[in-house]
Amino acid sequence: MGNRLWTGAQHALVVVVAQVALLYLLAAVPTGTRAQATGVAVTSLAMLVSGFILGFRFRHGPGATLNGSKGAQRLLELREIMAPWKGAPWPEVLATAAVLAAVGLVAQFLGLLDGALPPAVVGEGGMARAAFATDSVGGFAYVAIGAMLGVNHRPGTTRAAGLGVVIFAAVVAVASEGARYASYDGNVIAALRAVGVLVTAWLTGFVLAWVRRRLAFVEQVMVALLVGYTLFLVAAIGPTFAAEGGGGVGGLLVGFMDGLLSPLQMVPQEQILLGLAVFPTVALVSLMTVGGSQGFLLHGGGRFDPGFGMEAQIALRYLKAHRRDGFVGIVTIIAVVGVCLGVMALIVVLSVMSGFENDLKMKILGAHAHIVVGKRGDDFTEYEEVEAQVRQVDGVSSAVAFVLGDAMISTDVGLSGTLVKGVDASDPEGVAELRRTVEQGSFDDLLHPENIPGARPRLTFPPPPVRTSTPAVGQPIMLDQPAIREPTQRRILPGILIGRELSKTLRAYVGDTVKLVSPSSDEIGPLGPTPKLRRFRVAGVFYSGMYEYDAKFTYIDMKQAQRFFGLRKEATGVEVKLADVDETARIAEEVKRRVGGHPYTVKDWRAMNKELFSALLLEKLAMFIALGMIVTVASFLIVAVLVMIVLQRKREIAILKSLGSSDASIMKIFVVQGLIIGVGGALLGGLIGVGICLFVEKFGVELDPRIFYIERLPVVMDWGEISAIAVAAVIISYLATIYPAVTAALHPPVEGLRDD
Repeated sequence: MGNRLWTGAQHALVVVVAQVALLYLLAAVPTGTRAQATGVAVTSLAMLVSGFILGFRFRHGPGATLNGSKGAQRLLELREIMAPWKGAPWPEVLATAAVLAAVGLVAQFLGLLDGALPPAVVGEGGMARAAFATDSVGGFAYVAIGAMLGVNHRPGTTRAAGLGVVIFAAVVAVASEGARYASYDGNVIAALRAVGVLVTAWLTGFVLAWVRRRLAFVEQVMVALLVGYTLFLVAAIGPTFAAEGGGGVGGLLVGFMDGLLSPLQMVPQEQILLGLAVFPTVALVSLMTVGGSQGFLLHGGGRFDPGFGMEAQIALRYLKAHRRDGFVGIVTIIAVVGVCLGVMALIVVLSVMSGFENDLKMKILGAHAHIVVGKRGDDFTEYEEVEAQVRQVDGVSSAVAFVLGDAMISTDVGLSGTLVKGVDASDPEGVAELRRTVEQGSFDDLLHPENIPGARPRLTFPPPPVRTSTPAVGQPIMLDQPAIREPTQRRILPGILIGRELSKTLRAYVGDTVKLVSPSSDEIGPLGPTPKLRRFRVAGVFYSGMYEYDAKFTYIDMKQAQRFFGLRKEATGVEVKLADVDETARIAEEVKRRVGGHPYTVKDWRAMNKELFSALLLEKLAMFIALGMIVTVASFLIVAVLVMIVLQRKREIAILKSLGSSDASIMKIFVVQGLIIGVGGALLGGLIGVGICLFVEKFGVELDPRIFYIERLPVVMDWGEISAIAVAAVIISYLATIYPAVTAALHPPVEGLRDD
């Protein structure tokens, strides 16, 4: 025992030396979240490798043998996959974890890191601190996982894992590159790349199991670890390679990483780095397990056997028989109900969130352009030519120049900041959506301010007559003007549109006068530049349905905006409206080609609102994971049901194996049973969820618009999301069947027939 503990301590010291060396090599990684995540990844990877060496030496060292028949070896492999912890070198694992914990705690609390490592490694972000904190917290788990992989290593495992990595990298690279030519839409490209990664993970597990003629669980975990940690480390150090113009392997990894992580490109990178240390590994293991189990089911007996007829009949008979068995029948019903509730909740919640997202998108598109063409600099005087070029693009319904600037707006009782937007009120298509939102007053009064209620011309009088000379005594006084003064007219104030919320803030309504003050002014006063002040009369109040727009935006005629901001004949940009919003990506590329690139810029509505829609995407993803836990909990009930059936059907399983049924055939029986429960729950939950959504969509749920800024609960069913929910539920249910199915395949016939 003492020698085994000393061996574990030696491995711990090797881990410490290895992680310090890796920290030196990665010293160029910036501090902060990226550095902390890199430290965690480096340390966990070193501990996994150390545990693997411990397990491999313990299982395959001197005195360890793997003699016996092929059938006995296959049975031994299945048993060790089902209970890998039984053969792990636990004394060495415990000693390694204890020494690592001690070193990590000492390094953190005694401040040994500051002098022992360069400042770039330690830094404020704490790459080294995060690394040694992982030593003190997660050492046992990582070393134990590595040891179990080493114990279950078989001849050819490493070669098979290498083959899996090559397959994964090659297929993902091809899929990622091919996705660029499939669509102009960045979201579509990202979705295709995500599907490519998922399908590749499944295919890798399938091929490994097919070639190895077993579940190949060890190979799958090794591939997932290699790929997952490679992705993570490239995500951490990739920007450094890119900044330094690195080529070779570094450049290839950065390009490969750009393709693999494109599905996450809308999520802030700092928020996904820590998750990348675990999430890719877990996801890849799950998908490879699905593919590996299917490969074993089809080729586990050494020949291709796609038939499920006999196994499906036996599975249905077992379920019908247990329907009358009180306890098993109740647990089966609870499992179906659990899957049903999880799928139903996911469909309803995500449909409501999609409804809010769609409502938000419609309001944004209604108030603003689909594409904006701008110019670097302040001399966009050729906007009329750009308008003409853009109108020639197929799919463009209107292209109108605009002016945008910051100002202060005030009345006698209110003051607020505002974004003043000058629009061409004479263009019917360019201002159609804005005209529709005006709820008080008239949009046309921007062009005809004399029609604004209360906008009568203001009367002024000429100055009083003056005496031309001093009259003599007794002479009458002579005036140079007639005694009766004729009134004259002053100019009419231009019109302005303000939002409903801004109207409440200023207490200004149709016909009232407001003052706009621009801080950027070329007017010179006695004390230097003075703010420009102009008076406007409220021509209308609009309601867009977006609080931020109704509280901040004001609209005036474009010529008035050019005079107010001193732009003469310049514009801020050109707004482009499209006939079909779904064609935004293609039309944006065509607009870029037409205007000729630099110095012009082209942005679509997705790029201009990227942060908002990124937050919505992250929220939906978090909700999907949270509610998916319901299906995961139900999957444990599936495991319980199948395990009980296995225990009750030992005799039947033994008879089937005695008659020549293979391990794969026995697995098929219980996989079919679990899939019946999972698919049944998913279909029932899908029908109920879709029914609830249709009911809410037809009859509606009224909301208080003063609180929610929306009149009724929006529901939009995305059939792609619904399909993804159903597929995820079936996959989780399928994963739950693997353990009971392998347990059934493990039973030798003699044990089932021993009592007969």
